Amino acid sequence: MNREPADASVPQANILIVEDEQGPREALKLILSPYFNLYTVDRAEVAEQILATHPIDLVTLDLKLPDQPGTDLLAKIRENGHDVDVIIITGYGTLQSAIDAIRHGVAAYILKPFNVTDLLEIIKKSLERRKRLSSLQDALQALGKLWASGVDVKTAMTNIETLLSAKHPELIQHASRVNFYASLLTEHLDLPQEDREAIHLGAYLHDIGKIGIHDRLIAGHHSLTHQDEELMSCHPTIGAQISSGIPFHPAVGQIIRFHHEKFDGSGFPEGLSGEAIPFPARIVGLANIFDNYVTGQGIPKAMPVPEARESIRQEAGKSLDPKLAELFAKVVW
Repeated sequence: MNREPADASVPQANILIVEDEQGPREALKLILSPYFNLYTVDRAEVAEQILATHPIDLVTLDLKLPDQPGTDLLAKIRENGHDVDVIIITGYGTLQSAIDAIRHGVAAYILKPFNVTDLLEIIKKSLERRKRLSSLQDALQALGKLWASGVDVKTAMTNIETLLSAKHPELIQHASRVNFYASLLTEHLDLPQEDREAIHLGAYLHDIGKIGIHDRLIAGHHSLTHQDEELMSCHPTIGAQISSGIPFHPAVGQIIRFHHEKFDGSGFPEGLSGEAIPFPARIVGLANIFDNYVTGQGIPKAMPVPEARESIRQEAGKSLDPKLAELFAKVVW
């Protein structure tokens, strides 16, 4: 293992380079050493030792290593709970390996040969996102404790708006609309007040996993490629990871993880069907689909409300709970 010191006068992030080929390893050292403190290793076993004993902020990881696949090391990093960002840099990438890596929460996936400017920009953004995520998780933990102690719901929602607005305005705009549509349903359902409030909070937080997705995809200004869609489909799992361990009502976590499941079993991330999908997630999932209809997100053009309402009816028993779909079609105007 070699350590390359950066300028000691300025606090620097600590980056671990895991690369078995000397050429790419030396290139990464040359590029990154002016800006970061570097640790370089050529084997997964040594990387595990460094991660266990040093405060690493980011790992660049090759998928092909001599002692074990890089994907195995990535899984161990997550299993061991290391608080570190990972950027895959590989010459052996496939779409499946990219999707598997994103599901393990990697910050980026780069194919060799890489562009130096792009690499530095990706690392910079990853470290900035790491700081935002740390602040977000701290704030969510604090909010969870307040929620558990019976904090006023409006105060909690204000805090959520602040958190999401810091990432991208569309996140909070979409969350607010989904919360409104979900509220239309809960007003006509015989639910305890605690459950209603949890559904409202879950509606605000349902897309929290998009914090870990590239801004370009969240903004929705471009048509998504098949790979983009695959990456976006990881956000419920990422959201569940972000919110895990926070003392919210169980419905909140169910909504975050399962709001893209479909009644006929064709959804994600687990392909649940029917009543196996938690009821709160079915409510917010419907509200999410209706908002996509009326805003044109993911479809050729936005629908007028009457047309969107009819589309909701048509999805009964397909993507949507038939009873909820029929009820929503009656109450939304």
